[in-house]
Amino acid sequence: MTAFLMTGLGQDAVNAPADTSTAQPVPALYFEDMEPGGYLSSPPQYIDRDELVAFAKIWDPLPFHVDEQAGIKAFGSLTAPGLYMLAIKQRLIHQLPAQKVIASMGYDEVRFHAPLRPGDTVVLQQQWVSRRPSQSKPDRGVVTLKFSLVNQHGETVMSHLDAILVQRRESPGAA
Repeated sequence: MTAFLMTGLGQDAVNAPADTSTAQPVPALYFEDMEPGGYLSSPPQYIDRDELVAFAKIWDPLPFHVDEQAGIKAFGSLTAPGLYMLAIKQRLIHQLPAQKVIASMGYDEVRFHAPLRPGDTVVLQQQWVSRRPSQSKPDRGVVTLKFSLVNQHGETVMSHLDAILVQRRESPGAA
């Protein structure tokens, strides 16, 4: 099993480490690098109350997402909307090493396992579940990923599968 921890930003061709004077850039990951069982883990992300409430007021203004007392009564505190959890996941994807993703083909098994609360700190875990070369285009393959947002207590608050189309390093038969 392979594990990576990266703190650089961006989905560029390479992610530069924090100290560029001595460290080498990390090359982008291709289809061939995404071995089932391997995973990536993001740096931590603090869940800011004001950002959560502002998001919820626009996109999912249920009382327990926007009103402190309603949140306490329903769940013991304010809780994040599921869409906010997915937005945090998307933000954290860009904290991982660059990957040669062409497109997402869709999410499956989206689950909200536990409340995400203001003041929590989460990390994104991305695991490669399976992969197969494309039958019609030899320059790419399909990789199934499992994404999990995990809080500071080690509890998974959200997870889903994502089938992505990924560039191959070199097409089979290419010179």
